[in-house]
Amino acid sequence: MGNQTKFITSHRSRVQRAEKARKNSPEKISIFDREAYVEFYLLEDIVRLYEYRLQQEQKKKVETRAGEMAKSKNIEMFAKIIHLYKSAIEIAYAAMTAGNYKAVWSSIPEHALMVAANSLKYLPQLRDLSVKLLKALYNDALDTTQQATLLDESLDALKDHEANVRRVRGLPSAEEIDEIIRAVEVAIPDKKTNTKSRIDTNLN
Repeated sequence: MGNQTKFITSHRSRVQRAEKARKNSPEKISIFDREAYVEFYLLEDIVRLYEYRLQQEQKKKVETRAGEMAKSKNIEMFAKIIHLYKSAIEIAYAAMTAGNYKAVWSSIPEHALMVAANSLKYLPQLRDLSVKLLKALYNDALDTTQQATLLDESLDALKDHEANVRRVRGLPSAEEIDEIIRAVEVAIPDKKTNTKSRIDTNLN
């Protein structure tokens, strides 16, 4: 199961899907902004992969107390990863629907995510990447919404407007984001990794 990678599609295949979506969209989408779709599809791939891994773990037969504990821990970790990446997908989709493609392509580190998702040994890095990209997506989505309304919204009403935007667009609140991140950090320990690891969790 640790080497299961068939759910992570190639960059080329996702570019082909993205180009089809771009051509079929009634909105004008530049070649540059097409990358948002390419990286959005990667998030969907990761969710499908971890849903598979979760199902396999749930079906695993164990006979000892130690085995049961290990199985429960894996189920918890996989479920948290799925929940966090689904949250990222929802925020990214809302940004793309609003035309803020930059918020998506600038927040998702495609290569690092592909490497981390393809092997269970990189689960701590995948967790770190997910936390960073979720925060980046969330902040960019809110910033764009606020900038669009500053001209006709008073500063006193801005907080209420932000809460309304979250509700209408289905965006989680800052408290909900923090709760998701804390749950993932508890479920997936931040293991010490080799400094020469080929995965760079820096989004910049």
